[in-house]
Amino acid sequence: MNLPHIEVVPPRSKYRYAAALFALVGAIMPSACVYDSSDRCGPNQVMYEDLRCVCDEFSAQTATGCERCGANEVPGATGCEPAGGIGAACDATKPCTDAVYNHCEAGANGSGYCTKADCASTDDCTGGYACDLSVTPSVCRRPPAGLGMSCTADADCAGTEATYCDTFQSHSCLVQGCTVAPDNCFTGWDCCDLSAFLVPQPICVPEGACAQ
Repeated sequence: MNLPHIEVVPPRSKYRYAAALFALVGAIMPSACVYDSSDRCGPNQVMYEDLRCVCDEFSAQTATGCERCGANEVPGATGCEPAGGIGAACDATKPCTDAVYNHCEAGANGSGYCTKADCASTDDCTGGYACDLSVTPSVCRRPPAGLGMSCTADADCAGTEATYCDTFQSHSCLVQGCTVAPDNCFTGWDCCDLSAFLVPQPICVPEGACAQ
């Protein structure tokens, strides 16, 4: 009596088959949603303690989402609010009159802005400003315009101080053309030479994130 041939598939082969099946399904269903763990939040948002998305430090919550505040605004409870002195334009003929933000600091484009001097840490600053302890007196320095703005291409960052769009990880505008030594990036950022990864100019990345 001839018994039918039964092929026993080793367990490892079953796993290979399952993997091949999933790959085939993925190939024939290109419209399926793809989960991107590096980009879980919406525009102008960051992940808070890996639990929920919140507005970043430069944006305010509004009815339509997180709104990016302007150079003379700070995030408030109901949206972007006037900075009340910090970030106001100033020069030799137009001094800063606010009791707290009474220091006129030279900006990147040559124009001055009002800010706080003699800060001890970034906790003494507001509106995304950061304490720069490398100068005397220390100052709450204004972040580069456009830094952290959501983008999909360099064109989205044009006209700001952060002209490079990081399309690989953060999907945000970063400052490019910095110098590694001395490091001239904004407080909390490091100048990183990524030419090995075909990034033409050094860019400012968050401290500790430079891949050397």
